[in-house]
Amino acid sequence: MDFFEKVGGTITEKGKELSKKAKELADIAKLSNQVSSEKDKINKNYLEIGRAYYNAHVADENYDYEGLCGEITVSMDKIAQLKKDIQNLKGTKLCESCGVELSKEAAYCSSCGAKVAEEVVEEEEVVEDIIHVVDDAVEDVTEEKEL
Repeated sequence: MDFFEKVGGTITEKGKELSKKAKELADIAKLSNQVSSEKDKINKNYLEIGRAYYNAHVADENYDYEGLCGEITVSMDKIAQLKKDIQNLKGTKLCESCGVELSKEAAYCSSCGAKVAEEVVEEEEVVEDIIHVVDDAVEDVTEEKEL
């Protein structure tokens, strides 16, 4: 019986070691997640600092980050236009009060109840949008041919 007692003792000891290792790994994973969470908070704050700086200095002339802020403004304008193009394709518009997406026919917001202004689309805007889309398509085809 000595043999079985030794084997049983060894198994019990190894089981305890394995349990201890598993707990250590779980603790390490938990701490690593906390580190990652804190890094995310830092990056979020960096982003907010950058946004605040941009908003404070976008109208300034000859400041340190004029070029970068200009690129941000161009990108923001392009995003706004692309979102507008998406809304036109989807046949929707945004509520000016709460930002919820609504059908173009909606007179009131289904989320906040605000009266939705009727969108007046002039023919010029539609023609400009079509020209913009065609120009982009031609650019894409030209770039593909160059590659």
